[in-house]
Order: sequence, then structure tokens, then C-alpha cells
Amino acid sequence: MADVHQTIRLDQGELAAGAVLGARFRLEAQIGQGGQAVVFQAVDLRRGGAPVAVKVARQDLGADARREAEEVLRREAGLLRRLGHAALPRLYGLERGPQRVWLARELVPGQPLSVLARQGPWPWRQVQVWAVQMCDLLTYLHTREPPVVVGDLKPANLVRRPDGSLALIDLGAAHTLTRRATRATRPRHGTPGYAPPEQLGGRTFDERADVFALAVTCYELLTGHDPAAAPLQFNLEDLERVAPLLAVGLRSALAFDLDERCPTAAVLRSRLGAPAPPRRLFLGGGPELGDRRDLETALQRNPRALAGAVADGSLERWFAAHPDDGLGALRYRLRQTRLAAPARGADPLDLLFAALAPPEGSGLLQVTPTHLDLGAVPLRSWRIWSQPRALMLTNAALTPLSWELECPAQPDADVRVLVAGKAQRRAAGVLAAGEQMRLEVVAMGKAGARSGVLRLRCGQHRWSIPWEAQARAGVPLAGRHVARLEDLDLRHPDLAPELEALLAQGVLARWLRAIKRRDLAREIESAPAPDALQRRLLIGRLLHSLAPDRFPILQVRGLSETTARPLIAGEPTYALIEIDNLAAPEAPLVCRSHTPWVEVAAAPATVEAWSTGRIALRLLPPADLHGPQEIALHLAAGALPLTVTIPVRINAPRWWQRLRRLFRVS
Repeated sequence: MADVHQTIRLDQGELAAGAVLGARFRLEAQIGQGGQAVVFQAVDLRRGGAPVAVKVARQDLGADARREAEEVLRREAGLLRRLGHAALPRLYGLERGPQRVWLARELVPGQPLSVLARQGPWPWRQVQVWAVQMCDLLTYLHTREPPVVVGDLKPANLVRRPDGSLALIDLGAAHTLTRRATRATRPRHGTPGYAPPEQLGGRTFDERADVFALAVTCYELLTGHDPAAAPLQFNLEDLERVAPLLAVGLRSALAFDLDERCPTAAVLRSRLGAPAPPRRLFLGGGPELGDRRDLETALQRNPRALAGAVADGSLERWFAAHPDDGLGALRYRLRQTRLAAPARGADPLDLLFAALAPPEGSGLLQVTPTHLDLGAVPLRSWRIWSQPRALMLTNAALTPLSWELECPAQPDADVRVLVAGKAQRRAAGVLAAGEQMRLEVVAMGKAGARSGVLRLRCGQHRWSIPWEAQARAGVPLAGRHVARLEDLDLRHPDLAPELEALLAQGVLARWLRAIKRRDLAREIESAPAPDALQRRLLIGRLLHSLAPDRFPILQVRGLSETTARPLIAGEPTYALIEIDNLAAPEAPLVCRSHTPWVEVAAAPATVEAWSTGRIALRLLPPADLHGPQEIALHLAAGALPLTVTIPVRINAPRWWQRLRRLFRVS
């Protein structure tokens, strides 16, 4: 600590006793100095001379270091402004001027714990009292949204008040943990001897760094050993000798391995023999959680009730405040799962299941079949996938299980798993206890018999799933591999949509050429870029060659005329659509409107061969309906379903149209 009468050069001038900052705080003496700031004792002139501490960013630093010091001071003031705890000083003011940055906060009376540490060793019961106070403060900070990590907890930053309570007087190294990874890097402060190895090594650190630093502080108070003299070297035998009832808990908090370290301050409080009563978490419209058993019950009976608590972070904060070490460790697994998930679209319940899944996995993940027969699959040159074959995963364990399925590459075949409708080499997820999941596997390959293996992993457990397939000419249609046009199942309800999908992919024409139906292939290839209706009419032409009595060849006219003229809201009008039957025999016709304000006024029951049928529509758009709209009609011509979509524009009536409507009503 610097001499109290020392004058520190901070700016173009000097700050010394008697200087007034912000027309409010009169400096009296310097009481501390660090690498980035100087601390003065001052009086608050607006509060009758009440004592305060004024922390001023140093200006005798290089430009980059000075900007960092000023940013640290602003961040500390922001934290003090939004935090409210008896062990933290109150913020009275912040000045962010171009020449000087400073903050004024409560001057906490008492002795720094660093001074008391030199008077030690202290009795273990006293250290236990202080440790409990700090555990409660850390639990408060670590359960904020976002969590606050002190980053430099040590005796020099702790003051024992006259009433015996402790206060943390320096948050200059504190930072918040956002729910997504931050892009900007922040300074990683820490004092050797008190900071954990991950912080000293410049790696990312979290709340467990504060737990470590608190344990070091307790170690120093109990043993009298200065940890800064030999950083990360602790005489645990001395600790065991002077405080056997605290040693086990402190040793767990001093673990270098994060997975072995005491996970939270609430757990450390419990391990030091003073567990806090567990907090209860009330779920909206669901049960309340008091312990891990309640969590497991909720997962089994009402898992959706937990989704909101995962999404808003309240479940994670409950983990952090609970004395159960398993729940404390679960907090970090849930956080890592969230950080690894896509920024958008992740199901909160899936995140929780993934966090609950044991990292070592389980051999109780079951897969059926154990040998996958993909049957006939398309040729790779056609660039189309086979009909999907099911692969079932079953979790027979009592906990959620994470899994990953990989489809290794090989030169003569491609095998993929469908993920959100897209063929991928890898799929991963998590299965709740007792849950089943259906995966769909597709393939294509060079002509001939093909085989390989899929690899399934669940933690440390691995399975190889052999597969076999026969790659040959043909396309997947209506649930089977079709090699000839004549093999189509004409009664399958999805036949037309599936053929239309092949047409859109450019596969249909290649298949028709391969099976020597070049006339149909040319007709499809020569058609201009079709819309959905034209694609379906082309499919009708193809199916007409197989069943002319069920699939007519049609042409639809009159849509452009309806689209060309705007409609008037509240005004009735008529539209005419013409259906040409370009072949024999006659075509049964059914027309329905799927738009509430459009009525089919007249429509023929059949369209004779080589003739035209006319459908009259009565359109009455509501008075409050304006702007672009769509008219949706469903036509069934024989066995060919057609969806007709007519874009129209609806304008508000003009004054003379409203007047005409008024006279018509009267």
C-alpha cells in the first residue's frame, strides 16, 4: 500500500488532498494503489461529509493500458449499480469525462483480511464463519443473470467490518458470463497464489475460479502460509492438522482439475459443515423442485414443465444455489451443452437431457435391427436417395443418453441418415430414459451388391451396424424401388406428389430415358420451367400412358385473366376458369374452394373427350380485406389431384363505389 501522503501523478495536473471531484467528493488521503487505479479516502460534501472511497483510473499509463483501466472502472461501476448485497459497497457516483475516469463508493470501515492473515493462524471456527459469509456472497453473484465472477478474490480485497462481517471491496477484475460465447476478449486478471491454474494459464475460467480463490484464502487464514510465496503449492498436511473438519471441503475446492473441484460456493458451504437450506424452484404450471429426486420425477412425469426453466436460466441458477454437489456440477454441463448447441432453434428440454446424460454413456442403448438391409437403392449417377429404412434406438437406461451415428465414406456407395429431411453423414441427439427414436437411413451406389457399416457411439460405448444394399437402375416411389414405369402402384395416394418431386429434382427424365421411354422424357424436358400446377399436369400426361381412364391430359386456362384485374373489397365479381380435356375418355371433375370468400357457382361433373369444361367462381372479398391475396381451389380430375392457386390483388373501394353501394342498399 502506498504512503497516505503520497501524491500520484494521474493527468495533466496532480490529484492531492483537498481536490474536489464532480463538485461533490473532496479527496483527503491516498489509501491504495494498483496497476490500473489509485484509491483515495474522501468525503461526500452532499451527504454531510460522509466518508467515501474514490477510485481513479491511472493516466500515467500507455494509451492501450489507460483505455483498459478506464474500461475496467466503468465495468466495476456498472456491476455495483445493479448489484445489491450487504457484503458489497454501495456506488455513489461515476465520472466518465474525457480527462479522468473515477468512481465513488462506500468506504467500508474495518481491517483488510490481508492484515488479519498476517496475525494468524486463526481458529477454524472463525474461518468457518468468514467462509460461510463469502460462500453466500459468491452464491448471490453466481446466480445473477448473467452470472458475475469476481476473478480476483483474495484477503487484500476483503475487509472485516467492526461487527465482524466481511465485505468485498474490489470488483475491478469481475466479469459477467453471457449465455452465448462472447466475441470480444477481456483481460483475465488474477493474483498468483490465489488464482486457479486455468486462470493463470490464460484459459477461460468460470465461477469455480472464485471457489478456488476462497479456498486459498481460508487455507492462508488457517495455516498462516502465504500462498503467494509458492503459488499452487499447498501444505495439505498442515491444513488437515489445524482444521480437520474443514480440510476435506477445502481440499475439494483446491483441486486443479475442474471436474474434481467443488462445483459451487453453495456446495463448498455444505462441505464446510454449514449447509444452507435448499431453495425451491417453482415451475410455471408444474411441480416445484426441492432436490434431485424432484427433478427426476419432473423429467419422468412432466418434462415440458422444465422447458421454460431451462430457457430462462432459472434452472441453472437453482443448480448453482443448491447444496447438492451433483446439481452443482450439472450447472456447467448444461451451460456447455447450451454453448455447443446452435444459436437458434435448440429445444430447451433436449439441452437438459444432454446435460443429464452421463459422459461415459451406457451399454443399455439398444439398436434394431443389428443388421440393416437397405434393399434396392438407386444408382449413384442419378443423384437420388433410396427409400428410407428405419433404424430404431431405444434407451433402456434410467438416465438420458447421448448418442451419435456416423456413416463412414466409401468409394462404391453413399449411405446417409436423414436429419430434418436432409441426408447427412452424421446425426446426434439425446434420448430420455425409456424413450425410442426412429432414424431413417438412405443410400445410393455404383451398380451391384454393396455393403458397409454404420458406427453408433454412446459415450465410451460403440457399436458397428453392418448394412447391405443392391444398387440398380430404378427410382424410389410409393414405398418401393421401381425399375419400370409399368411397376408403378397407380393407387398409391402419394404417387403423384412423389413423381412431381422427382420431376423437380431433374431425376424423372433421366429415369425415363434409362427405361427407354424417350418420348415421355423429351416431353418433360421440352416443357418450359413449370410451376407447381404445370408440374402436376405433366405428371398427369405421364400417368395417362398407363391408365388413360383414370389420369386425363388436361390444360387449365383463364388464370391470368383473373390475376390481371384487381378486385374491390366488398364488391361481388365473377371469374371463369376453363379446363381442356386433350384426350379420351371423358374426365370426371370435382372442384372445391378453399378460400372462404370464393364460391364455386357452377362446374361440370365431367369434361368430355377433346372438349372444354367451364368453372364459374363468385368472388366476394370482405370489406376489410386489402392487398395481395391468394385464391386456393382443389380440383380432382379422375384420379389426378390438382391444386390451383390464383394470386389476386384486392383494393379498397373508391368514393364513387362506396356511394353506389349505399344507393344499392337503400
